[in-house]
Amino acid sequence: MNKRTTDPVGARGEKGRHTRQNILDAAIERFGRDGFRATSLADIARDAGVGGSVSYAYFASKEALFLAALDEDAAAVIREGVITVLETPGNDSWRETLIFSLIEAVENHPLAKRVLAGLEPKVTDRVMELPALADLHVAVADRLRSDQQIGLVRADIDPDTIARGGVTIFLALLMSIVQFGADIVAPRGPDVLTLLDAAIDPVSPSDTTG
Repeated sequence: MNKRTTDPVGARGEKGRHTRQNILDAAIERFGRDGFRATSLADIARDAGVGGSVSYAYFASKEALFLAALDEDAAAVIREGVITVLETPGNDSWRETLIFSLIEAVENHPLAKRVLAGLEPKVTDRVMELPALADLHVAVADRLRSDQQIGLVRADIDPDTIARGGVTIFLALLMSIVQFGADIVAPRGPDVLTLLDAAIDPVSPSDTTG
């Protein structure tokens, strides 16, 4: 797919940004509901309230618009996860809160949910390339470092490595829930948290002395 987007002189400025965002919002809803193949740029333009060719002033092709819409929608899900990590200082239950916040967030983002469900297989791997996912890695790593300083996390682990592994597990769990249903996957959530806790929680003297 062509990932290039355009922003010619005529499309710049506040009005241009507003129009672009309207097109993106319409694309997220339409692609999320009907999928890439069944959606036309004319459909999206009509939903956005713009002329049929206006989309080309902002996006080089239908493929470019789809990718931009996916980036926008998936990034919104991940941002909610970042907020969760940053807004629960001193609380060692943030890992559980992060999982639940991602699950709740994806329900409100139709295109991200569609891709995570495997309904657009050509672009599923793009989720792993999102800049917002890198932000989540950083937020989790920083939180682990902070928790190390107050004794909530083992001092001998590498926060960056654990953050990458943990976020990968969270995404895998999220995709499983979207694809198989919460009723099937959710009971395994506590097992995932137990695994993560065992990997990063400090060991008390009683645990080592028996």
